[in-house]
Amino acid sequence: MKLIVINSNSAGNAYALDTGSEILLLEAGIKMPDVKRAIDFRLNKVVGCLTSHRHADHAKYATEYSRFGVKVYGCQDLADNKQFAYEGYKVLQPEKTARIGSFSVVPFHNNHDVEIYGYLIRHKDMGTLLFSTDSYKIGKTIRGIDHFLIEANYSDELLKQNVWNGKVDKAQADRIMLSHMSLEYCIKYLQDCKAENAKTITLCHLSERNSDPDLFCRTVASAFAVPTFWATKGTIVNLNKETI
Repeated sequence: MKLIVINSNSAGNAYALDTGSEILLLEAGIKMPDVKRAIDFRLNKVVGCLTSHRHADHAKYATEYSRFGVKVYGCQDLADNKQFAYEGYKVLQPEKTARIGSFSVVPFHNNHDVEIYGYLIRHKDMGTLLFSTDSYKIGKTIRGIDHFLIEANYSDELLKQNVWNGKVDKAQADRIMLSHMSLEYCIKYLQDCKAENAKTITLCHLSERNSDPDLFCRTVASAFAVPTFWATKGTIVNLNKETI
């Protein structure tokens, strides 16, 4: 199983879980031509696309995906939004297991400024993956996770420095803290989940101004002694079920 990072920032978010015979897309924030290139044009292998919430950098191209025959899944708020026409969109119920191809998916409520889901995704080839983005606090503490794809958008110290230096205004900083996850909270959550038993941790949706990707990865890897990756465009992470 491979995690392919198609893109992961405020310009647009999309990832792919690729078994070789099936592909599950995560987020619909990138145009389909870029998605097809990232998955070697194997659109016929795509079994569906999970969306976390309705903001454009995560769901802007949901309609385009559906027109290419990709079934799009997510929360009720996205279905009710009138900005886009989500053809063939399927609402998933929180904490109810859904089967998408050979993937088992359990959505759960997270915390953002709109309704948002995190996902627990299971597959025989990778074990379990927890996916959470754009949430200042994760709705569930779950142990026994094999792989994390988790937001670490900013650090408290860097954000404070940028406010002090005038690079970020106070109102924007307040919104960031009430809608995105800090590195410090990310580490605390991983501690609660006993992430030292995980096999990989991939940090996603890092802020361009308020993060330091190399420092973030070193900090998390040092805290848990687990291979830690930065979800930047083109990154591929092997999601093995067993530790190698």
